[in-house]
Amino acid sequence: MSVDTVSDPLGYAASLLDAVGADREQVPADIALECLYAAELLELAGGRVEAVPLIDGDPAASIRAAMGALGLLDEHTFASTPVLDAARAARHALRRLG
Repeated sequence: MSVDTVSDPLGYAASLLDAVGADREQVPADIALECLYAAELLELAGGRVEAVPLIDGDPAASIRAAMGALGLLDEHTFASTPVLDAARAARHALRRLG
């Protein structure tokens, strides 16, 4: 089973962030922890993490795709504290990843 971006943007974003957090070859531990934290927050908001590969093997592209998926959320869901906190953590991780 794969996560569908349109029907489950929370799950898709959480899955991508989890994949980035698990990439120990390209992602430093402190950035990985931010991504795992963001994935956990999205799970608290109702997303379901499934194993997915990184987008083109690229952690930064995967974080961007996760943030794009969050942009598909309705305003009420996006405005919830866990989702906003996850988006901030993902943005911070992306900025630090370079």
